[in-house]
Amino acid sequence: MIGYELDLLNGNILEVLILNIRNLNFLAMILFALLASFSWPAEGQFPSMTDLTVASVKEEYGKWMVEFNWSDMDEYDRSVAHGDSTSGRTAIHTDALSLASSSDRSKAIKVSVITYSQSDPSHVNASSMAALANSTLAKSGVCQDISITDRLIEDRKGVSASGYKCPTGEMVYVAVYPVLYHLDRPGGVLASDAMGLILSTYDPEVTERFLNSVKIIQIK
Repeated sequence: MIGYELDLLNGNILEVLILNIRNLNFLAMILFALLASFSWPAEGQFPSMTDLTVASVKEEYGKWMVEFNWSDMDEYDRSVAHGDSTSGRTAIHTDALSLASSSDRSKAIKVSVITYSQSDPSHVNASSMAALANSTLAKSGVCQDISITDRLIEDRKGVSASGYKCPTGEMVYVAVYPVLYHLDRPGGVLASDAMGLILSTYDPEVTERFLNSVKIIQIK
């Protein structure tokens, strides 16, 4: 009699277990259907924090437009300057755009475009670019650990240089490379020479993001 009651008890427990398993399977099917109803982005389409905080920015000054990637967390104030000089019979014009941090004035990026009234390979050759990079560092007070290397900027051969400013120890970065430029004359459009000069006292991450994304485009 006792054995019979145990068999009944075991049978009830087994039925309960089977029922629970069926219920779990039913719930799993419902959950799977709900998940399938959502449209999931493909692999690589999930936005990262970096994607959310970096945007493409465009700034116009003079006959130029500069496009670059910039963090929307770093606000800056802009200013523009222009200058003229001559070298022999060649007129030289410089347009400069300065982007200074609104919160820390020691941080700035200056984008200059130096244009020549006559075309000459010596304006934009490797030695001229290196000399311009070195002189820019010197004018910025750099006197320690100066280094200069070849690099591509906008897929063009240029140079980059860096060093520490004395006596503050502030790191300064410079990049120089040829920029596409033409003269619009009454006799027609003539190709000429232009040099892009970028000076940065921002940290390496901001500077590299700028140099890897910068585009200097003639708009006038």
